[in-house]
Amino acid sequence: MWNSLEITQLCAIQLKELEAEINSQSTYRGLDSYSEVQLHPFIHQAFTTTHFGALREICYPSASVENPTNTQRQRCDIVLTPNLKQSIFDPIDEQRTRQKAAGTLFESSALLDSPPQGTIPPEDAYWLEIKSIAQFSYVDGVPNPNSSYSSEMLNGPRTDVIKLASDPLIRHAGVLIVHFAEDQSTGIHDISAAVDHMIGLELPVSIPEFETIPIKNHAGNEYCTLGLIPVRL
Repeated sequence: MWNSLEITQLCAIQLKELEAEINSQSTYRGLDSYSEVQLHPFIHQAFTTTHFGALREICYPSASVENPTNTQRQRCDIVLTPNLKQSIFDPIDEQRTRQKAAGTLFESSALLDSPPQGTIPPEDAYWLEIKSIAQFSYVDGVPNPNSSYSSEMLNGPRTDVIKLASDPLIRHAGVLIVHFAEDQSTGIHDISAAVDHMIGLELPVSIPEFETIPIKNHAGNEYCTLGLIPVRL
């Protein structure tokens, strides 16, 4: 149902268009100045002209505590559905509805045998976490070599892989690394090294898909490499 290469290519097309738009404005800062959170709406936009549905900041379908509030639940950056105008069935929210209706006249109507029309089970969706990592990054608006680069490469994607793999109701997932570097080979090499490290830790990841975009050098980075790491579930 889900094609990792297609997802990577759609994201690359969108970021290439964003890079062109930034350059047309003759600004002194480039695509690599965007924070991880600032990139989210643009990556989300990559799917809005396709047949996929795309939702942002969706709660994970499972939780480690009983009866969690929405603020206690982890959220996924982007969740894709097979078709437009579909939402994700939320079993925790459904449990709340049943508990509220218990012992009332509405108890029987609150019991659902299947997800309501227009929703899909979380197992059918694609759960996508995003990490942005740069060799040269902005601190207080000033570009410098990223002193946390190695730890970000090893720890950030690994944390998201563990989070996705730990939810029993997620069947399709990936971690998209948006990587900025001074040369084309660094992104592919370092993302692959991070995946090898995760495989060594026996985490359920597969070989990543890559797309590379040349970017204007504002901070020391000349390439943006997208690496989508599939999570095997």
